[in-house]
Amino acid sequence: MTQKYRAAPAEDLIWHDLDSMKLLYHRPSGITHILADPAPAIFEVMEEAALAATEIIARLTALFDIESGGDAEEIILARLEELSLLGLVSRVPG
Repeated sequence: MTQKYRAAPAEDLIWHDLDSMKLLYHRPSGITHILADPAPAIFEVMEEAALAATEIIARLTALFDIESGGDAEEIILARLEELSLLGLVSRVPG
């Protein structure tokens, strides 16, 4: 079974641009997070769908100038795990 990820519901998140980063207020926790790339882009491609990491990476590669493979995939997987630990992304069975 493939691990999938789902972003927190859009109504739980308030976004604000801050120079090259984004502020993200998570209503359920009451915590504001400062996010740098690629985290905001991950949310952008996830939309409301539950996606496997490979699907997220493929969408990011298609939309942004990211080379697939190696370091990029490790970085995306690490960000997904961090976002999951923060409660901004949940793991769902695939």
